[in-house]
This record gives sequence, structure tokens and C-alpha cells, in this order.
Amino acid sequence: MDSITESYLNSFIQNFGFDLSLAQSKKFEYFSVFSLLSQEVNNNLDKDDLEKIVLDDGVKGLDAIAITINEKLIFNPEEIQNFELQSIIVNFYFFQSKTSSDFSDSESANFLDVVIDFFKDSPTYNLDFTDYKTYLEILEELKKVISRIREINVFCYYSTLGQQQNNLNSINSTINIKRDLIRNFNLFNNITIELVDKNLLLSKYKKAITPLQAEFKFENKITLSGTSDVDEAYMGLIPFGEFKKLIMDTDQNKIKSLFNDNLRDFLGFDNPVNKNIKKTLDNKKFSEFSLLNNGITVIAESNNGKGNTLVLENYQIVNGCQTSNVLYECRNIEGIDTVLIPLKVIITKNENLRDEIIITTNSQSSFTEEQLFAITQFQKNLEDYYHSQKTIDKIYYERRTNQYFSISVAKTSIIDIKEQLKSFMAMFFDIPHLVSGNIGKVINNYKGKFFQKEHDPMPYYLSGLLSKKWDQFVFSNIIYKEFNKFRYHIFMGFRYLVEDLPFDERFLKNKKGYSIKSGKDRINSFEKILNTLRDDSKLTNNLDKAIEIFKQVDYKRPKAAYSKPITEDYIKELQDFINNSSEE
Repeated sequence: MDSITESYLNSFIQNFGFDLSLAQSKKFEYFSVFSLLSQEVNNNLDKDDLEKIVLDDGVKGLDAIAITINEKLIFNPEEIQNFELQSIIVNFYFFQSKTSSDFSDSESANFLDVVIDFFKDSPTYNLDFTDYKTYLEILEELKKVISRIREINVFCYYSTLGQQQNNLNSINSTINIKRDLIRNFNLFNNITIELVDKNLLLSKYKKAITPLQAEFKFENKITLSGTSDVDEAYMGLIPFGEFKKLIMDTDQNKIKSLFNDNLRDFLGFDNPVNKNIKKTLDNKKFSEFSLLNNGITVIAESNNGKGNTLVLENYQIVNGCQTSNVLYECRNIEGIDTVLIPLKVIITKNENLRDEIIITTNSQSSFTEEQLFAITQFQKNLEDYYHSQKTIDKIYYERRTNQYFSISVAKTSIIDIKEQLKSFMAMFFDIPHLVSGNIGKVINNYKGKFFQKEHDPMPYYLSGLLSKKWDQFVFSNIIYKEFNKFRYHIFMGFRYLVEDLPFDERFLKNKKGYSIKSGKDRINSFEKILNTLRDDSKLTNNLDKAIEIFKQVDYKRPKAAYSKPITEDYIKELQDFINNSSEE
């Protein structure tokens, strides 16, 4: 590996907090998957995602698998239920990564043979790996809802540190043969098999870690002025021929990460509004489009362009996800480049103003203003609380995409919204099995239980800090590595062992935390948990104890991390331990 590539690789490994002692080949697998997949999914890939995607060593000819539904990663068959009211697009991604300096015909054949075998009704290869079997189970569940699947695509990436050569006739012949065998399943709308050389991989990596940038002409606009904390603001009509530069990359593919901060995912064409938008375009009623459409709102951190040419940096579409996706799907309709789209562009770094814009521009959606205000106000309060503790614990709360890019904060110091929700709900609501397997079910079934404007930020901070502390300990403790898949169970167990009074949901609204009185002394459990988290000796002692108690349950059974009975058994073991300790 040359020094430049190694520098990028080491920077990635350190930034994401992977074990520095990992074999270089394993580091390269994580690096390759992140670089190639980041632009394909509508969420920020984190360390937890990558560790689920990259398979254990020993899987024949295959390093990693990812499955998305409507551009969202899924890791458990149950997550398919989250899309039951939608028509769905399913993408399968397979990865093989080698640190060799060239592409091997035999290795590509082995790789694609495993992909072909994956889709057989009775797979030939007996790959006895838990993660691999889980992906097979997802495939079986998807077959049961095949009538709702609008499109199925498969992507196969074979990466090396070599450079593409012209004399790849043999390997290209192999790829063509394997592509025909995949096509014989009559299952896929698109089949992509790509040889990824070093230059392309590094280009993809740089793109993955760089905030979005777009250059386009916005001629038919007016300037909006008089608003404090706004650097620039424009409103007007833009032809699709220019607008598509905002939503498509240089390869003319849709930029999935563009909608990370949007409150709603694309609802597909079963949605009546989207169906009507598409009908207007299909019937080429282009002149009516701008009259019938509410328009699109874009927020960016900066504009480096001049005059009618805008060069937006770190931008997101915060309203208009449905319209943007329909336009992309209809992009090949003859004459569509002339369609005029109502567009509002706001350049600001002010977070409060950004939240107000999101609330206002989404007021016509199914989200009520009260719900939006509760979400955005609490998120800001939580971010402020993290900031108030920064000098002590040095962790940050990221409530929007690439929030800390400009100050180069490492991923190891960041808690994003997804991890915040998972660690908090597992730790305080006793559902580690749900957050491990189906975060969508948590969101749907526990609405009103989290991120409420009247909630005390402190318990959220406690769970976020515990998550970051755990990540640090995983590096140096082989036991923690073994139980990393049960981390959310251990977070719950830690709380049970440290708290003075059993947690009650009502305590979330008590700004002083939950407490007990003993004579004149009041012991605040939130404070006690925080003090324990900041004392590594006490912290590891309680984590070790939580793990030892967890060993009493049948955690080696299949899918134990997702099993409610395992959680119930663990809670019983914890309560027995606590009761016995108090009697002593």
C-alpha cells in the first residue's frame, strides 16, 4: 500500500474509532465499504453500521453485504415491517476488497459465485456465520412481500489497490458470464458489477467525507433581504435543467445524502400527491407545474458563487423531498429540462433560524407544528447541554449532517441522533432488543416518549457519554469486544446497578433528576450515574458486573440481541442481584 492511500486509510480508521490493531486487510474492507456505500444510502454511515455490514473473516469470497429499502439500510427481517404502507425499491450490495495491486480473475469468479449462490432457493455454500444468515433471512422475508416491491437492484463491487488495465479481457469475460447467471433469476431490474481501482476508490472516499457542493444558475430569482442571521436568500423559478445539478452528481445519479436532514422520506408513487406530480409531468403539462407545486427549500452554509451563479457548500433540501424524487424519477421525459420549479435558497449558519425554517416549510405536512417544535427545540437544548459539558468529556451532539465538519471533530467524539436515541431508549426504557434490531419500531411504538421539549437533557447525555466510553473500552478489553453486539443490554444493566431509585418515566420531566432522601441527604441518581461515568475505575467495575450478570442468561442462542425474553431474563437477574446485595 502506497503512503498516500495508507494515510487516508489510517485517518479513516482513527476518525471512526476502529481498533488500530486490526489487520490492514480488515481496515481496507471497512474503508472500501464506507467509500462505496456512503453515496448510496440516505443516512450517515457510522461505525456500528459498518461493523454489521462487514462480515466475519472466513466467509468465502465475500467481505460485506448491505441491503437497503428505499435507500435506508436494514439489518433485521423485522425492519421490513416499517415499509408496509409503501411500495419499495430494494438494493442488494456485495463487496470484495483486496489490498493486492491487481484484479484476479479467480477471485472475481469466487466473489460472484457467492453472490449467485446467495439468491438460490437452496444455497450450496454452507456459510455458518450469524450476520450472513441474517441477510439470507431478510431475503426470504422480502420474497413474501414481492408484490409490493417496485424494483430490485444488485450491486457488486470488487476493489483492489491496483489500477484499471486495458488487458482485462479474461476477467471481463468472467464478469459477463456471471452477470448472465444473475440475470437468469429474473429478479433484478438492474445488475451492476464494477471493478474499483485505487484511484476510483480514493475519489469515492474524498467525496464521502466532503460536504455537498453544487454549482448552478439561478437567473429567474429575487433577493430576499432584511432578515438577521441570513447571509443570503433568494426565491424564484429554476428550470429542471439547472435544478438537477442540486440533486444529481457528476455521474447523473441521485444524491441520496441530500435528504438526510429532511423530516420525511420519499413516499413513492403510491402516495396520491406524488402520483399527481408524476401525472402532471407524464402528460407534459410543464407550464402548470410551477402553479401546482409548493416548491423546494434549500439551506446551505455558504455560497461561493457570484451573480446568477450559485456555488452552494454543505447544503440540504429541508423541504421538497417528494418533489425532488419525483423529478429525478421523471428525468428522462422529453422536454422536462424546461419545467420551472419554485425554489427558495437560504444561506445561513444560524441553527435556530434553520429550525424555524424547517417548521414553517413543513407546516403543510402530516407533522403538526407542535410535534416539529418539540423535536427541534429539544434537539437544540440537548446540543447546548452537550456543549456545556464539552470541556470535561469532550463529546459533541450532532443534530444535523456534517455539523462539525468545518472544525474537524473526529467521529469518535460525536453522538448522532440515531445513536442518541438507541442508547437512551435501551438504557432508560429497557428495550435493548428493539434498538438492536428495529429502530423503526422504536420510533413508531414509542412516539411521545423521547425528544420531548419538556425533557431534561441530562439522562440523554448520560446515555450518550456511556456509549462513547464503551467505544473507548472496546479497543483494549477483549471481553467488551465479545459483548459489543449486546452493548445496549449492558447499558441498561449499568443503569440498574448504579441508580438509587428505579427509573420512572416521570423523572424525565424532573429537572433535578430522580432522587431519594436519607435523613438530610438527598442522593440524585442522575448525578450519581454521571459521577460513575467520569470515574473509569467505578465505570469499568459496574460494566464488568453488568456483563457477568448478563452471562447468566442464554445469550449464545440465535438472535439473542433481538430477543425480548433475553431482555426479560436479564432484568430478572439484575433485580435478583440487587435484592441480594441489599440484604447483605
